[in-house]
Amino acid sequence: MICLSSFAFASEEQLSDTGRIQPIFQDGKYVNPFPIDSSKIQPQRSRSIFRFLFRPKAENSKPAKLLPTKYADVNNALPKEQNGLYVTWLGHSSLIVQIDGVRILIDPVFENEVSPVPLFRSVRRFQKDAPVSADELPFIDAVFISHDHYDHLNAKTIIELASKVGYFLVPIGVGVYLKRWGVSSEKIREYTWWQEGKLQGKSGQMLRFACTPARHRSGRSLYDGNTSLWASWVLIGHTHRLFYSGDTGYGVHFKQIGHRFGPFDVTLIENGQYNVRWSHNHLFPEDGIQAHLDLRGKYMIPVHWGSFDLSPHNWREPIERATRAAKEQGINLLTPQIGETVKFLR
Repeated sequence: MICLSSFAFASEEQLSDTGRIQPIFQDGKYVNPFPIDSSKIQPQRSRSIFRFLFRPKAENSKPAKLLPTKYADVNNALPKEQNGLYVTWLGHSSLIVQIDGVRILIDPVFENEVSPVPLFRSVRRFQKDAPVSADELPFIDAVFISHDHYDHLNAKTIIELASKVGYFLVPIGVGVYLKRWGVSSEKIREYTWWQEGKLQGKSGQMLRFACTPARHRSGRSLYDGNTSLWASWVLIGHTHRLFYSGDTGYGVHFKQIGHRFGPFDVTLIENGQYNVRWSHNHLFPEDGIQAHLDLRGKYMIPVHWGSFDLSPHNWREPIERATRAAKEQGINLLTPQIGETVKFLR
């Protein structure tokens, strides 16, 4: 039996004492609470979408031909044993995680197209197909979603997974999309930053988790910008700890999360789709390395690269820059092939 419960929020006085970043909700929208350099104020959302649609193409912004796919071995990704941390990168920000016996999906997108207007500007996967399909997966204890953007929340994938997932754990406001796509409201739990919960997996093992801050935005059209929250996630099993950044710019939240929940066995850090025009919303590779240090991580796996062309940079650049920065800082950077499972044991 799966059970899920939430801890109470800390009092306003406690939050003030710790100085933890909190979301701001004004006039029906979330406002990013992070200080912003006035010389680099983000453009209006309509201009952001315009720039996405008409952004200049960098040389080699995507591979000249489809990249080979290593199809995920589900038995390796989700073994029967109850101990250990198994991380399988499925490309971009989609992951299979088994942490001390509890089976998790993070931002699953199994479709090949992630553009909100595919007929106008296609954003297609660099590989022929995703390394796994919903049909191949066994029962999944929970799906964690970071925010509502198309490259992290895919309608067809959610519909295909709905019958074989125990719970969908999402930031506040994201649940409306899942309900629209037929997911039972009993399976949906919404969280705000610093709210914690516990999930008992089908295996009987217990997972502690926390919804944590990210420096980003939300919206799936011109008319719903920032009406839902965006987040990162902390997963804590009985032996292992994992952090997933979601989409985010750099900020003090990484040190706050590291102080409260670290150290982590592995951090899954955004690495790609960056640009100086939206530097407050995405990490440059060197920022991701610093975030890993702030989080007190042991190993880092870069995600959010290698599958989709969403920013005007060479498709190889993110991992090349991250590799150089990690070497300079003495970071244990792991770069698994898409579909490959990495196993962590203590």
